[in-house]
Amino acid sequence: MIQVNFTLIIQVINFLVLLFLLNALLFKPVLAKIREREAQIRKDQDKAAELGQRVQDHETKHQEELTKARQTAAQEKNALMAAAKQKETEVLDKGRTEAGRIVDEMRATIEAEASQVRRTLKDEMTPLAQAMTEKILGRSV
Repeated sequence: MIQVNFTLIIQVINFLVLLFLLNALLFKPVLAKIREREAQIRKDQDKAAELGQRVQDHETKHQEELTKARQTAAQEKNALMAAAKQKETEVLDKGRTEAGRIVDEMRATIEAEASQVRRTLKDEMTPLAQAMTEKILGRSV
């Protein structure tokens, strides 16, 4: 059987005082520090999430700029290729025209030389033919 006497009341009072002192001196400061740490951890996690989002945004922006730069480079390359193709066509046309002109000049020169050679041969052949005819016939023609 439990007897309620004066020592039990002193032990209960002692327990309550100890509970009050431990609560005031130990539990509340420890719980406050725990809450403070949890708040700091949440704050750091939020900041990390924000920084992660900013990094993702910068990465997305970088990829967009890179894609835009590649498109611009491709357009410039195509424009340069088209200009080079046009220049090539112009140079080839000019070369063909020049070659045609040179061929025409050469033909004219060759025809003039051939005509000159024919005249020279005709002029030289006439006295030769006459001399041969005179020798064969034995008389002057």
